[in-house]
Amino acid sequence: MNGQVYLVKSLNTGKIETYTYGKKVYQSAIKKQPVETPLFLSKLGFIEDEQAYEHHGGENKAVCVYPYDHYDYWRPTFKNMVESALFGENLTVAGLTEDKAHIGDTFSFGDAIVQISEPRNPCYKLAAKYEIPSLIVQVRNTGYTGFLMRVLKEGMVSVHDQLTLIERVSDDVSVALVNDVKFHDCFNPNKVEKVLQVKELSESIRSALQEQYETGKKKGWG
Repeated sequence: MNGQVYLVKSLNTGKIETYTYGKKVYQSAIKKQPVETPLFLSKLGFIEDEQAYEHHGGENKAVCVYPYDHYDYWRPTFKNMVESALFGENLTVAGLTEDKAHIGDTFSFGDAIVQISEPRNPCYKLAAKYEIPSLIVQVRNTGYTGFLMRVLKEGMVSVHDQLTLIERVSDDVSVALVNDVKFHDCFNPNKVEKVLQVKELSESIRSALQEQYETGKKKGWG
């Protein structure tokens, strides 16, 4: 399995802009654009990529990845379909879907080394971007969320670099499984225990999943 290579279709960054959705006024850098030139990837992500809110960034959420494999599924949904950064991701990648991506999977990417930390959490900004109120529910139901990465080693990267798997810490805990526990089978003790035992899982989602399980109340995940 180590050495598996995944093609980076697009490397995307964005600037913070102000948007209006219904009565809500918000800031976001979700409308990212492809970048062809090499960029420095730091522990906090790409310097050129702005974050409107603290909980959208940080060391465990430095890089957002979305599988290009899902683009065809979404084509009938969007009137203004794009071929990169459809979900505001930094990396649009071919072949690395949620069922094949595992928490703790570590990849070389140019001069950098990155590691999968948690699923991406769909929020209202996706619905606002495309003016589709049901989009968040659709993303949760399909499990086509994408995922987030932390940066273990900083370095220069470009769209011409590939993601090459160099270590897998668990064959059992895929991003798809975490999404299942998060949104659907929330109170299955075997699944919850399996997910929580992977130390590479981001602490924020670990705490949230544990709280959800112990209280017996599904979280809103907004």
